Amino acid sequence: MFTPTDKEKKAFIERTKAQRQQRQAERLEKVRLTKQENAARIAQRWWLRHICKRQATHDCWNAWDTMVKHDAQTLDDGFRIAGIYCLLSRHHPSESRKRLGDMCKCLTKKFKHNLSTKQQLTYYALLVDSRYNVQALKYLCVILNQCLASVCESSVDAHNQLQMYLTGTELSTLLQFLNPKTYQQTNRFLDDPQYRLPDPAYALTSAARTVFDECLLKFNIRDPAIVRVQRIVKLEHKSAKYSAGVLSPEDGKMVRAIQLWLTTLTRLCLFPIEFFSNSSSSGTIERRRRQAIQFICTNILAVPLLPTMINSMMANHLMKLVGIADVYAEITNKNQADRTMIEIMLSGNGCIFLLGNLIHIAQQLQQQDISLIVTMTNILIETAQTYFSERQISPYIHYHPLFKWSSSTWGDSIDTLVFEKVQHSQIEYLWSRTFMGQVFSDVLTFDTGDNGGGGYASTVSAKGKSGTGGIKSRLLFKKKQQQDQISAIDGKQYSQLAEFSMDIEAIFSMYMTLSSLFATQSKEIVNKIAFTPRLMPKLWKLMNTFGPRGQMIIYLDAARRPRQKPEDDIEKEPLIKMLKVFCEACSLVFLTLDDNDIFEDEHPFSVQDLIKLGSFLNTFYFALLQHQSQDKSISSTTVSSNATSTATMPPLPSSVRSFRAAHRLLLQIYDLDVRHPYCPTDHWLLVSDPSMTKSALLTLFNSSKTPAVQPFLDRLRQGDPVPLRILQLMPHTVPFKTRLTVFRDWVALDRANLMVTSSRALRVRRQNVLEDGYRGLGGLPPSSWKGNIRVKFVNELGVEEAGIDQGGPFKDFVSLLVEEVFKPSVGLFSATSTNNMCYPASTSYIQGPRHIELFEFIGKVIGKAVYEGILLDVQFASFFLAKLLGRNVFLEELREMDEDVWRNLVFLKRYDGSLEDLGLYFATDEEAFGTVTSHELKYRGRNIAVTNDNKVEYIYRMADYKLNQQTREQTRAFIQGFRTVISESWIRVFSPTELQRVISGDDTDFDVTDLRQHTTYQNGYFDHHPIIRTLWQIVEEFSSDEKRAFLKFVTSCPKPPLGGFDYLQPPFTIRMVAVDPETTQGNDGLGLMKTLFKVGNAGGAKTGRLPSSSTCFNLLKLPAYTKKSLLREKLIYAINSNTGFELS
Repeated sequence: MFTPTDKEKKAFIERTKAQRQQRQAERLEKVRLTKQENAARIAQRWWLRHICKRQATHDCWNAWDTMVKHDAQTLDDGFRIAGIYCLLSRHHPSESRKRLGDMCKCLTKKFKHNLSTKQQLTYYALLVDSRYNVQALKYLCVILNQCLASVCESSVDAHNQLQMYLTGTELSTLLQFLNPKTYQQTNRFLDDPQYRLPDPAYALTSAARTVFDECLLKFNIRDPAIVRVQRIVKLEHKSAKYSAGVLSPEDGKMVRAIQLWLTTLTRLCLFPIEFFSNSSSSGTIERRRRQAIQFICTNILAVPLLPTMINSMMANHLMKLVGIADVYAEITNKNQADRTMIEIMLSGNGCIFLLGNLIHIAQQLQQQDISLIVTMTNILIETAQTYFSERQISPYIHYHPLFKWSSSTWGDSIDTLVFEKVQHSQIEYLWSRTFMGQVFSDVLTFDTGDNGGGGYASTVSAKGKSGTGGIKSRLLFKKKQQQDQISAIDGKQYSQLAEFSMDIEAIFSMYMTLSSLFATQSKEIVNKIAFTPRLMPKLWKLMNTFGPRGQMIIYLDAARRPRQKPEDDIEKEPLIKMLKVFCEACSLVFLTLDDNDIFEDEHPFSVQDLIKLGSFLNTFYFALLQHQSQDKSISSTTVSSNATSTATMPPLPSSVRSFRAAHRLLLQIYDLDVRHPYCPTDHWLLVSDPSMTKSALLTLFNSSKTPAVQPFLDRLRQGDPVPLRILQLMPHTVPFKTRLTVFRDWVALDRANLMVTSSRALRVRRQNVLEDGYRGLGGLPPSSWKGNIRVKFVNELGVEEAGIDQGGPFKDFVSLLVEEVFKPSVGLFSATSTNNMCYPASTSYIQGPRHIELFEFIGKVIGKAVYEGILLDVQFASFFLAKLLGRNVFLEELREMDEDVWRNLVFLKRYDGSLEDLGLYFATDEEAFGTVTSHELKYRGRNIAVTNDNKVEYIYRMADYKLNQQTREQTRAFIQGFRTVISESWIRVFSPTELQRVISGDDTDFDVTDLRQHTTYQNGYFDHHPIIRTLWQIVEEFSSDEKRAFLKFVTSCPKPPLGGFDYLQPPFTIRMVAVDPETTQGNDGLGLMKTLFKVGNAGGAKTGRLPSSSTCFNLLKLPAYTKKSLLREKLIYAINSNTGFELS
């Protein structure tokens, strides 16, 4: 308890504390009020000063306005006006912008020297006045920079309309004070020697140089010019889209105003180069001239389409002052710092725009240095290519309207229309017929002597003079006949040949880079090269002269050279790009050739040249396949596993991937030989037999290497990637029997590794095989197609037929299904008119909306049959088999499909008159079931007439439509289904004709002795049974058609299996059955004994049971006829009736 004294003490403490806190709060409040009062005073003083300053500024501007408007102005007044303006504009740019026009008028007017004299002077007089020259020059630079900023201004108003400065006094001021000629007039000088500089002419020249350095050469003209060019392109596009290219009056006025602005700015930018070009030559002047050219390149020529937007007089002046050689010298400057600076300023888009404008300038020039254009194009395109990518990866993070992704520092936001117009109207000139005729003129005039079997250049003459049609001709080749040898070339001639070859290599390097950068135009570029008249055969002859030994030896040596390191890339080999483009273009040419071109006209290559070309490509690509892959991420174990289990190739070496076109061309020449043999026997084989060793393979390329001897097949089974590559990419170099063995090994290995153990049961009515088969197997997972599929046939009552399925009923099911689906009445497949080969029908839609799924199902069934080794009695068209193998088919294959269309296209190709008279367009009409449907061969093809210039394209597109596009969906579905069971890599080892043999067997009469050796017997028959001996005698005596009918009767296929009847599964079996039809087959032992010992009614045999078969088991049920004539009669009747089960 507190005492009274304690309570009073506590109250006192609390009261004192409260008072202290109150005093503290009062002090803080007083400080706050003081600070607030001080802040208010400061703000008030600032505001008063601001008001005073604004008023003073306003008064100054008013005074300035009065001074400017005063009529009688002296030179001193002009200096003060400029000085006050520069002072005020530094702090009040918005006010100065309003008065810039007045300042410009004042600057360009004439002043009096003083009020007492009548001498008229201009502002230039201040530049030679010792009192004012320094400040007057500074004022002039400030005003000119403001003029440039105003002239180049662009803004967007409230209505989203682009507002651009197009004309005004600022532009006139720039034209006057940036013109170097105005600094050279003597009437600019002061008459008063007291203040005039000692050398006024030099002072004015120095002033002009300073104006250029401090104003124009530092300013960015490019961006505002691009804005205005973009506006013109959009207006022109709008007029082309909505008013047939006619501009509205308002738009026309705008376009003309922008063109005038662009012309004026171009004129301004040319002043520095005029000034420095006319100055006395010295190191400094030359450096400044190059600086001016650099400015032109980065600010004028880097503006897209600018030479096409300015008037012709200014464009000619531009071409006169800045030649292509000047630009070339600048971009190939030896000074690395200067060259790097230009590349940085141009960036990727600038290189493209600069190239486009230079190409436009080159078009306007009558004398063109094609070599210079090619070299410059290579430099700019290769530089630009480093800024673009098709994938969005760092540093390519900005979307580009033409090249997808970009790392350029500027230009990516320019409208797509501008890029497209640059490409179409400027850069595409590089692959125009006009330019290609010039750039390839030396190749087309190249001549060689036909030295026996070689056909190579033999003699090199002195260097020729440069011409206007193409690259400087350095060589003239004289004809000189020599047998089987090449004449020696001395050092000087060889040097000239090497120089010439490098020039040609530069051309093809240019086109390769253009194809890579302009990916959408790649086909067009290669097409133009391919169909330049006489270019391909001339290029082939030219390449055969390269190197000391000629005959393409330098390319074979390049292919044989080991590639262990990334820097050993074959792309770095000399003259290799020429070969790559040749292969690309030549493969395109072969798509449009027919047999008449090649074997009758021998155009574009003679048969001998084709043999040599095929031999070279065969050896060259075979050598490339020997290279080791540089992908270290894949272990040898993985490679071995892939090679042996799935026949999937490991990653290919970069050299192989780089020459896909060479591989494509090689296969085209090989397929031509398969279709129309013209090469010597075994011309293509490089692996002579299955025991060919790898050492023997390598001795083809380098006899110094002798690795351990191991058989080709053994190395393949061990996972060596080289034999696998050969089988997959060059199967024609390996004998067919070897490849067939490999294929069967792959299938057997896949079957052994198969994890599926379950089987699928299927009930099928013989009259509804397709319907029941699709219903039962259509939804089967892909993995289950390689498993067991057990088939039970049921009759009309739904009762299953007797028998045990050991694979035979499935074979019968497949045979019946194939027989049904390939009937023309079904409508799924069509047949060629000449040889009844099958291919998907374009009218398959009559089967309903699921007809595409039917093709996939049929593809799976055919694939399953090949997987199981079941031979099918179906013949596919060779062009369809080629597509099954993943190959392209074109004109010559069309002959098999529709000979009438092929003949018409060949007629067009050879037609010498005007094709426009025929009234053809890039469209074709198809009639089906009374309805005519039109199909365009290209975009808006109905409106594109076929002319002599585009007839090759029309032929190409028509053949492509007929062979590839018309049944694209059906073919794709069939191939997808087939590859569900049979891997594409497995069948890639075959040619189309060989694949047909795999599907349906050899198209020859079977060997009776081979069939007899692989026949099994049941129910008492044996090989030397009299009836069996009689049977084989009869079969030996059969005609070819009867043998085929017999084989089809017992196996459902008229062709023998590949490799002989050892591969027939199940084996061919002959079972004895009773002759008497009343005897129960197979159950009456007495009847069989009578049959065995020929006991019974001979007369009953004549009316007895006919031979019958179970094709599902390759089983012949043969009654024991007592006479050979009767056996022959019954057998021939049975096989020709072709009704199988029902005859017995």
